[in-house]
Amino acid sequence: MTSFLKWLLLPVRAPMLTLLGAISFYLGAHWGFQQDSIRSAMVVDSYWDEIFWAFALLQVFVLVFFCTLPDLVLRQISLFMAASKVITLVITLLVVVLAGMYLLYMPGFVDLLVLAAALMLARLDMVRLNIWPPSWVALLGFTSFIMFFVVYGHTLHLRLFSMPLFHGLLKLGLTRP
Repeated sequence: MTSFLKWLLLPVRAPMLTLLGAISFYLGAHWGFQQDSIRSAMVVDSYWDEIFWAFALLQVFVLVFFCTLPDLVLRQISLFMAASKVITLVITLLVVVLAGMYLLYMPGFVDLLVLAAALMLARLDMVRLNIWPPSWVALLGFTSFIMFFVVYGHTLHLRLFSMPLFHGLLKLGLTRP
């Protein structure tokens, strides 16, 4: 019973988890409005808005993967790159060029950067409390936690637009360059 209570009171003990949930909820609502603007700009039968939503969720999953499992990811990459200097150079150049091109032209990079910072703060908060689970459990837990709030925000984005506080926040988010 005490371990259940410990996990139930986790958002109170680790306030960064609450912040991570709030940021995920806001981003889900924001991406819902972006999807609506894509839908209104395109033909109604177009699938571009659904592709945008799937791509946003894929980006969130990749972000959670790299932020939750940095030790495993970097260890595998460094073992692969240790095989040869040519492989190291080719992989480094490929990663730098592709990541640079992606980040230069990606309009939603700020959203993912804020989500990554909140995720890293939540990880730090959980490590501070000595309740960090094994890596794969953390990956599944953070992915389901973030995806739940993103999808919940996306589902409620039209109801939120009628509230004055969210209306102002989302209007600012939609008009930024």
